[in-house]
Amino acid sequence: MSPPLPSVTFFQLPELASLLSTFLRASDISNLMQTSQKLHTLFHPCFWYHLELVSEEQVIRLIKSPDAFAALVNNFDRIRSLKITLVFLCFQYVAAQEYMEQQYSNNDPSVAELPVPLKLAKPAWHSNPNYRSQMQTVQPLPLFTHLNRLHVNLESLYGGRYLSFAINMYNTSPLVLTVCWLVGLNPGLTDLRIHGVDVPTPLSIRVLARSISRLHNLKHLELKGTTSSRPTFYDVAKVFFVLPPSIVSFKWKGELIHFAPIPDLNVSHRDLDWDEGILVERREPLQSLKVLELPSDTTGYLHSQLKHIFSHCPMVEALEFPFVNPDENDCYEMVDVIKANCPRIRRVFVKQKYRDGRGHCVLGVTESLPRQQLETFHYTGIQDDSPGRLGVTMTKHSVTLRRIVLREAIQLQSNGIQEILASCRVLEHLEISGMRHSRLAITLTDATLAPWVCSNLKYLGLAVNLGDYNRPQGGMGEEQRRWAALEMFYRNLGTLTKLEILDLKSVAVRINPTGNEFDLTPESRIFPRLLILDDKAINKRGYLTMLKGLKELRELRGSVRLDAMDWSLDSSATVGQAEVEWMASNWRHLRLATFLPDNHDKFPAIDVPEYLRWLQTQLPDLRLSRQFQTRYRASPIVSSAISAPNPMAPATCTSRPTFTTTHPFTSSQVSVTTTTSSSSSSSSSSSGFTTGPASTAEPASSTSGFTANYAYPPTPTSTAFSGSTAAPASTPPGPISSFTASSANFMPQPPFIASPAFTSATTIIAASQSPIATQPSTSPSPPPPPTSQP
Repeated sequence: MSPPLPSVTFFQLPELASLLSTFLRASDISNLMQTSQKLHTLFHPCFWYHLELVSEEQVIRLIKSPDAFAALVNNFDRIRSLKITLVFLCFQYVAAQEYMEQQYSNNDPSVAELPVPLKLAKPAWHSNPNYRSQMQTVQPLPLFTHLNRLHVNLESLYGGRYLSFAINMYNTSPLVLTVCWLVGLNPGLTDLRIHGVDVPTPLSIRVLARSISRLHNLKHLELKGTTSSRPTFYDVAKVFFVLPPSIVSFKWKGELIHFAPIPDLNVSHRDLDWDEGILVERREPLQSLKVLELPSDTTGYLHSQLKHIFSHCPMVEALEFPFVNPDENDCYEMVDVIKANCPRIRRVFVKQKYRDGRGHCVLGVTESLPRQQLETFHYTGIQDDSPGRLGVTMTKHSVTLRRIVLREAIQLQSNGIQEILASCRVLEHLEISGMRHSRLAITLTDATLAPWVCSNLKYLGLAVNLGDYNRPQGGMGEEQRRWAALEMFYRNLGTLTKLEILDLKSVAVRINPTGNEFDLTPESRIFPRLLILDDKAINKRGYLTMLKGLKELRELRGSVRLDAMDWSLDSSATVGQAEVEWMASNWRHLRLATFLPDNHDKFPAIDVPEYLRWLQTQLPDLRLSRQFQTRYRASPIVSSAISAPNPMAPATCTSRPTFTTTHPFTSSQVSVTTTTSSSSSSSSSSSGFTTGPASTAEPASSTSGFTANYAYPPTPTSTAFSGSTAAPASTPPGPISSFTASSANFMPQPPFIASPAFTSATTIIAASQSPIATQPSTSPSPPPPPTSQP
């Protein structure tokens, strides 16, 4: 007897199936559940693990579908992760009150046994919000009390279709109290994110801090203030000093109000939270805190404020470096404070442009760290005006540094960049960008001074100053030396065999009639014969074959426009059919090559050469320019489900799934193909894998000096009922004896019949959680470009 197929063994272990579900979207799990009775039973708890109701339209669809809402009520206790906005938050508050009143009216004895917070469904400090009168319909919904993750965004826009505009989204203080009420009902939370925090009164900050202090299992806390109401440092400190000892990551995004009076946070008998007692601050350091991000202060933090915070962070490893007031603080004193209190820093971030533009304090901290400890250096607005300081600092951690991101840089030294390329052996991401590329570029002499040892690079964003090649100085010998240096530079590029994104910018400076220098755009000149094949028969020199080792290349950006001028001013240095055939053969994973102007497909006047059209036939996923447009649109699955004559009709699935797995950059995809026995049509649903339990994919962007999203063809997704036929709801599902992932061994199985409630719920909820527009397509979708996330 032959052993069972690996797919059969895999799905016989519920633990592995549960782990697989953390990488799938709800729409993918829905398709799996409707494939067979076995997979329905296996993935049913996983489908309800994460619930995401963000837009007002999603909430309305769910509430107005009786079967979908009934399915939610029957499975609410399975939900462990909840992502909502103010619309569903207000509905949850009123629906929970309706549910409790209904239970009381039915004299349910189980209600009397509930704890007091659950029985009342509203704490004393929460004044009666006028949510009920603003809602069209309210159906009873039990309380969520088993959540592990809660993400609430109170700043999301809505059209007033369900809630009236009396809910002021610019004054979220009452809504923050409602969130605190929901937090108090879920003491097992490990991940809490609240965006739109408005704490203008002592009561609101006390309630927020008290609610957080009672989450003894909390590991990740992220708060974000509103644009109209910013917290004070004392508000942030009050929350920080009540964090539970279990906290691992604490982030408070946004800005502070610098000049503000110290609030009186003491509790008196006149306050609504008098019965809650005083707020007890923690005195012991946070031994588990690894990540710390404080709100930005445009005026700058004081020395005493940061010392008060950092003294409780002995184990912090990732630090969003706060701006220090240069007028009232000594930079070297702050270095001593951080060195004494936070000796384990491994990742340093300065994402908002540094006010003094130099970074002396940050570089001083990195220099004070023990050797070979720093792993990530992310700085916005650095100015390395000390020759060699940045390079010396980075080489001190050459064995551990994996990411160096220098965005909106003001000035860098060429020898410092050379030190990074020649010493950081484990570097995986190097990104240098700014407005004046001539001040950030590495010279050709420095780029070829020594071999590059960073062979693990996956992302390289670099500006290179090649000199004035169209005006060689010193005769033929000097010109030959320049070409020899250029050849060595291309050879160094070819050694980066793991490179996936290459963004090379050539530096060109022009002097205007007033004598001032200004940089030309990187797209105006291309690198000399970089994309040209060598042809000795016609004495044509090219260096494209030196990039043969870049087998993993996915994106080619920067100075590679085919309509630009070659530095060598050689009319024969043009890309043709031979070059694109070489690319199709050696760069099989290429998804983006900026050969044409941005959004070229939106301008009919831009003609695509025939050889580029041929290249796209060989690489169907290839984009020839950057696309600045929105990738995510409303899913047509929801629209079709609502407008269908009978969206509650049961579905029969008579197929076995065929799994096809690919391995793209930073994420993987699983395609589930369903084929009926009576039809040869098929539909596929591909899902980008994301880390974390039941998480949904966020919009990804790949940036290099700009913040545009690169839009690819939408991921082909199918409706939950593709390849299914209607059947009576009373027909029982037949037994399923085996499960195979091979289409060659296909055998029709007795139909699995989905109930109307399941059909409606999976259609509406799964579609509402799908972040990518569903459009039919026969070609596979490329993965999203890698992000520069810390």
